[in-house]
Amino acid sequence: MAQTRTATSNGGVIALILIGGALATGVAAVFITARAWVSPTMVGFRTSTAFFLITCLFTGLVLGAAVLLTRPRGPLAPILAAVSAFVAMEVGVRIGVVIGVTLSLHEVPDGLITDVLKPAFTRFQAYQLLACAVAGGLATLRVLTAKTGGAASQPWSPPGGSFGAPAGPPFPGQPPAPGQPPAPGQPPFPGQQPAPYQPPGPAPGPGQGQAPGGPQGAPPPNGGA
Repeated sequence: MAQTRTATSNGGVIALILIGGALATGVAAVFITARAWVSPTMVGFRTSTAFFLITCLFTGLVLGAAVLLTRPRGPLAPILAAVSAFVAMEVGVRIGVVIGVTLSLHEVPDGLITDVLKPAFTRFQAYQLLACAVAGGLATLRVLTAKTGGAASQPWSPPGGSFGAPAGPPFPGQPPAPGQPPAPGQPPFPGQQPAPYQPPGPAPGPGQGQAPGGPQGAPPPNGGA
């Protein structure tokens, strides 16, 4: 009988992706807070494109790691992971900008939240596709590995072959398998006593394989013919 690990339901996959999306949003917010911090320390690196790409990379890795905990089937997990990574970047960037500027100025500037919430299409939206590619790629890899199986999902069969085939002699006190003789000194089935002892039959008489008067082949007594 084959025994395989079942796939994760769509509800379970969606739930873990939502959890991973929340964590990824927090990661993006932390990076963007450091980027928006008003300070001359490493300002060239914090405001560079490389720093933003690193933010996208870690955001996608965190979200994709949540998908690795599941056994998804079909294209739902990769598509949902890629979309969730883009949303995590969009939300995390806006949260990070508000937190960074507020902590730097110790107050919320007028119109900051309104300006942040306005949709803006810049080249950074194209960079955010890196997070989508990383999260979707990890989800696709997980789907492929779950589909092909592996050591944990290979069919399992009991020792000795299929069910019903004897795997070897029975242990003491164990009933024998069908078609297998019982062990010496063991009754055939539990609760059943061995057959009673039966004495051997009578010895063969004259004419049954023995010459009269003695063993077969010996001459009769008194020289009889």
